Amino acid sequence: MSPYGHLLAPITVRGKEIRNRIVSSPHATGWEHPGGLISDKEVDYHVRKAAGGVGLVMTFGSASVDPTTAASYGAIALWNPANEPQLRRLADGVHAHGGFVMSQMTHMGHRGSSKVALTPVRGVSDLPEPEHREVAEPLTVAELHTLAERFVEAALRLHRCGWDGAEVTSFALLIEQFWDPAINTRTDEYGGSLGNRMRFGKEVVAAVRAALPDDFLVGFRMSLDQRSGGRRIGTSTDELLTIATEMAATGDIDLLSVTGGDAMTRPALSVAMGSEFVPPVTAGDAAARVTAAVDVPVILAGRVNSGPVAEATLAAGKADLVAMTRALIADPDLPRKLAAGERVRPCIGINQGCIGRLYQHFPIVCSVNPAIRDPQLEHVPPTTRPRRVVVVGAGVAGLEAARNAALKGHDVVVLERAAHLGGRARLNAVHGWRPAWQQYLDHLAAELADLGVPITFDAAGTAPEVLALAPETVVLATGSRLRSMPGPLVDADEVIAAPPPGDGVAVVIDDDGGFVGPTAAAALAEQGWSVTIATPLPALAAEVDATQVRFVHERLLKASPTVIPDVRLLPDPGPDVVLEHVLTGAIRTITAPGIVAVAGHRQAENALRGELLAAAPALDVHVVGDARAPRGFDAATAEGALTGAAIP
Repeated sequence: MSPYGHLLAPITVRGKEIRNRIVSSPHATGWEHPGGLISDKEVDYHVRKAAGGVGLVMTFGSASVDPTTAASYGAIALWNPANEPQLRRLADGVHAHGGFVMSQMTHMGHRGSSKVALTPVRGVSDLPEPEHREVAEPLTVAELHTLAERFVEAALRLHRCGWDGAEVTSFALLIEQFWDPAINTRTDEYGGSLGNRMRFGKEVVAAVRAALPDDFLVGFRMSLDQRSGGRRIGTSTDELLTIATEMAATGDIDLLSVTGGDAMTRPALSVAMGSEFVPPVTAGDAAARVTAAVDVPVILAGRVNSGPVAEATLAAGKADLVAMTRALIADPDLPRKLAAGERVRPCIGINQGCIGRLYQHFPIVCSVNPAIRDPQLEHVPPTTRPRRVVVVGAGVAGLEAARNAALKGHDVVVLERAAHLGGRARLNAVHGWRPAWQQYLDHLAAELADLGVPITFDAAGTAPEVLALAPETVVLATGSRLRSMPGPLVDADEVIAAPPPGDGVAVVIDDDGGFVGPTAAAALAEQGWSVTIATPLPALAAEVDATQVRFVHERLLKASPTVIPDVRLLPDPGPDVVLEHVLTGAIRTITAPGIVAVAGHRQAENALRGELLAAAPALDVHVVGDARAPRGFDAATAEGALTGAAIP
């Protein structure tokens, strides 16, 4: 008997039998979409999920129904007829693999941007949007009626192109903005009472339902807790429950997709796009109340990122279907593997490769699945001549290189100087704030064990030791170290692993801008130090994305560090820390701190390459990850995988 009896069970919605309860919810990719046109890569990405067994593929987060509104990260233009060939290709591809497909439809309201066209965004009223500070030109009643027809036109286009349905979304966008009394100050029939504030959303779904054939699915997406994270603006949870039940009772929607959080402030965004800092199934309790109160199937989104979690959610009656979007980015074959009892590549929920990058205006990748960026890694062709491959270093770059080389059929061994695998990822997992990294490391270890790849720990990894293994190819994944500088500086990694006790002043020089500096600062404060963080960036944790930066600040509340932005460390052999303002050149001195920890300022450790080539000039040597050039984890996993797969 399958342990996923609820998750893998079919469900019938408006006569369509969806093969399981697994949904990929609408989301943007940030990939290049000039003019909002759909790329081949976008089509293939969504079709791939259907090939992996997803029951319902939902696409195109914040897809625009009107040419005057588009998301800043490159939304798909559903209003543009030039997209029809790709829409047909995507629908045909999903259907060929047994899935159903729907697209999200929306108008951004005052969450749009005036920066490109220099024309005002259009919205409910003229109050500034809290995060992006846009002031909208209010839509007239006549324009609202026209806009409802734009939704209809987009849905009709999808139907003509063979799509199974469309989802109208309110989440943080125009329809939701009507609900919010802190935003909606209108005095006409669209403002005032809750019934008036709901009017536009009801008109849109009614118009779409009336215009489309009976077998076309109409979905509706909304948040059940816009005030997540403590923001004061937003519709109350009681009113949102009323809205959810009333929208379901209209008879105009077939699927109700719910989540928690919002996207108009960073605290609420940190819940809506929850990372590992947020509990699993974040909106589960609220969704359970809605599921019990409505007669349409409910899709629950938000930190449902593994088979066991999804199964428990459905078994508890919290929803009828579950959106497992990030889990499907990590492993598009998740449904098939759950059904077959195979190992699933875990979504570790750290956000930095997917939704976090999107909110930094970068295209999504995946921290644990390099094939999202480089689809050729989906199918690594076998070698025609197995060779001996030695990988030096068992961090994420080395492990991915070893795995992919072994998948090709090469004879692979791994040398690791520490007593355990994982490198800096393990440091984050065991001593830092990112314990979920351990799931990925455990997955890679299990994969290598299945492939018969041995890992030798406590190995010096010297040139003679490597050459004694008679390699034909060597992959160096030996990482990086703190760059040598004048003065008594300590690597922040060492502080995180073993923070020394003290009661004086500790300085953290944070050139990294991510989690390392703040993690070291908190560790020092817990040991009694009074901490100052100095960074050349304009703010603390400036490189941490909007879905997670809240948690950096929360975890530093107890430490209460002094933060000095816009300063760089000057090399000085003495006991003082000398800082220079990056703009004015003004000098600031911190007198004789007890410890100075540095995050960033890293240097590649790759001297072994020269030693190997000096001894064996014809040897095939590759350098990956930080050993090539210090960067982030996402670069290391991708580079390791690509290098291993490229060994002929």
